[in-house]
Amino acid sequence: MKLLTKYSRVNMAAVIAIFLIASLAYYVTLSYLFVHQVDEDLQIEEQEIRAFVLEHDKLPEVIKVEDQLITFSRSSVPVKSRHFSTLPMTDPLEKDAVQEPFRQISFGVTAGGVHYRVLVSKSLEQTDRLLHSVLLISFITILSILSVSLLINRFVLKRIWRPFYTTLEKVKAFRLSSNAALQLSSSRIEEFEFMNRTLERITEQAQAEYIALKTFSENASHEMQTPLAVIRSKLDLLIQDEQLTEAQSQILQATYLSIQKLTRLNQSLLLLARIENNQYQEKGEVDLTERVDEKLLEFQELWNAQQLVVSADLQQATVSANPQLTDILLNNLLSNATRYNRPGGTIRICLAAHQLEVLNTGKAEALDKRWLYRRFYKSSDSAEQNGLGLSIIKQICDVSHFSVDYDFENGLHRFTIRWSA
Repeated sequence: MKLLTKYSRVNMAAVIAIFLIASLAYYVTLSYLFVHQVDEDLQIEEQEIRAFVLEHDKLPEVIKVEDQLITFSRSSVPVKSRHFSTLPMTDPLEKDAVQEPFRQISFGVTAGGVHYRVLVSKSLEQTDRLLHSVLLISFITILSILSVSLLINRFVLKRIWRPFYTTLEKVKAFRLSSNAALQLSSSRIEEFEFMNRTLERITEQAQAEYIALKTFSENASHEMQTPLAVIRSKLDLLIQDEQLTEAQSQILQATYLSIQKLTRLNQSLLLLARIENNQYQEKGEVDLTERVDEKLLEFQELWNAQQLVVSADLQQATVSANPQLTDILLNNLLSNATRYNRPGGTIRICLAAHQLEVLNTGKAEALDKRWLYRRFYKSSDSAEQNGLGLSIIKQICDVSHFSVDYDFENGLHRFTIRWSA
């Protein structure tokens, strides 16, 4: 869930809850105020009746008034209690005998020596109508506020957060291997500006450290080439010496194999460095069908030695890429399928117009995709390898704008290279 969506939901929930509580309190307050106003009117009627009885010692004449009822009833004892109540009644002046809420005051008076209970009632219908009108207006106002708040959250806040997402996109597209520094736009929002400047400083430091490490690797690999070549040539001469004992020959043979492994590692590191430095920028139309046919002939002897069953389904395919990198890519794919296979296993090569699949038997479980293309990552049964083959495949695919996928199904490891037209 996006931060903006999360904030909008929390904000709307809080606003709705506040408005509901406020509306309830508003309704109770208005009801109290309106009823209190009616009570004051009833008290005024009570004072007028008491004043008339006190002055004339008789009951006043009942005048029929709309929404007001006055009744006198005799009482055997003086009525001393006085109270208010709300009850449903029918207004006799209205044609439709419909009950409606009335507010009533009950008190006692004595006129001409007779005790009376006086009931003065006022209709609450107009009060209820007024209350409903006020509540309707309040509801419309609340709904309007919620709608405006929703629009603000959707558009205004989205616009405010736009620099944040722009920064994320630039950081996502940034590569340490590129020579360009990370350039982020300025923002009038202080927090975003602080974030941008911090990210620029961090990426600048990381890029400097990366370049220093890469330069060291390149220089070290270059410097090792000549000593390795000298050591290998000296070992060639020693191995050819007829005076060597069997033990000495075995020691030299083991040393020679280690030198070969170190040479391959050095060559792989140099290749990765050249790819990262964009030294293979030349591109051309490469006939993959012809190249794969050539590789089938080159690897045939090795496959025969391991008794591998190889099948190929090749359709016409052409890619726009660097010819050298394409050749290295095919070599690594087929070498990987051969090296990690089992004796008597199978290799299947499927070439279509926009993809190349290489399938092989081997380890009876899937490789860990999280580390598959990491440099120097090796499975438990590949201790003799340097762990750079798949890294080279991934690097070539990246610079050639290919995609590489791996999956394991029905006992077959499958690497799929895809490219656009």
